[in-house]
Amino acid sequence: MQDYTKLIAEINELKKEKNAIILAHNYMLPEIFEVADSVGDSFELSKAAQEMECETIVFAGVHFMAEAAKLLNPSKKVLLPSLAAGCFMADTVNAIGLQRLKNKHPNAPVVVYMNTTAAVKALSNSTLTSSNAVKVVESFEEDTLIFAPDKHLCEYVQSQTKKTLIPWQGFCHVHTQLSPQYLKEMKEKYPNSLSIIHPETPERVTKLADHICGTGGMAKYIAQHPDIKTFLIGTEVGMTHRLQAEFPNQEIISLMGSCINMKQITLENIKSSLLNDTYEINIDEKIFDAAQNSMLEMMKRS
Repeated sequence: MQDYTKLIAEINELKKEKNAIILAHNYMLPEIFEVADSVGDSFELSKAAQEMECETIVFAGVHFMAEAAKLLNPSKKVLLPSLAAGCFMADTVNAIGLQRLKNKHPNAPVVVYMNTTAAVKALSNSTLTSSNAVKVVESFEEDTLIFAPDKHLCEYVQSQTKKTLIPWQGFCHVHTQLSPQYLKEMKEKYPNSLSIIHPETPERVTKLADHICGTGGMAKYIAQHPDIKTFLIGTEVGMTHRLQAEFPNQEIISLMGSCINMKQITLENIKSSLLNDTYEINIDEKIFDAAQNSMLEMMKRS
C-alpha cells in the first residue's frame, strides 16, 4: 500500500496557508479522509461548510456537489480538484428538457435531487436528498409534482406518499447494477447479516432490503444494531471504507462497484488544487439566485 504520509502533511500545511477546508464525500478513496475536515453526503457537507470559518473550500466529490457548496457559501472560493469528476445521473437531465416537462404540467411543482446542475436547480421549487425526499414532497400543498432526475429514488418516494409523482427517467449507473439475485445470494451466504440499500437502487432490489437509506443514514443504522456482526452495503464501494473504519468490530461488505467519476479525486490533485486554485466553481449570475433559492427551500421544508 502506498505511503501517503508526506503528501498528507503537505496538504495539511497548504490548508493552513490558504485558510482552506477540504470536504470529502463518503465515496472518496480512503486516503482522502485523512485530509478531510468533514466527511459526509453532499448535503451534509454543504451545510457543514456554512459553519466553518475559511476562505476556500476544496470539494473532494463531483461537480454538482461543488456547485451546491458554492450556492450555500457564495462568499467563499470553491474548488473542484478535477473537472473530470462529473456525475452520470446529473447528466441525464438538463434545463431545456426539464423546461419542456414543466410546460406539459404547468401546475406541478418541481423537486430535484441534489444530483443536478445549478441550471436544473434554478428551474425547481425545491431541491431534496435521499434522506429528506419524502418530507420535502409531503410539504407541498399540490397533489402532483415533477420529480427529477432519479427514477428509482422517485419509485421509493412514491411508495411512501399518496401524492402523484411524475418521474424523469434518470438513474445512477452504479446503483442500477445490483440485481435481486445477487442480493439474495449474499443474504444466503451471510444469513445473520443485515442489508442496507440506497434508494437510488431499483425497487426490485430495495424491496428485499432490511433497511433503505442514503449514505447519511447508514452509519446511524449500524450503530443502532451493535449485536449484528455483518452488514451488506448497497451503495458505491467507497462508503464501505468509511463504515469499516467507523465500525472496526463489525464486518462491512460492499454489494456494489466503484464510480469512476468519484475516483477522479486524488491526494495529488487536491494538493494541486490548493497550490493553483484549480478548478474554481463559478455559477452564472442569471441562475444563481433561483438555484440558491431551491437549496434554501429544501432547508425550510426538511
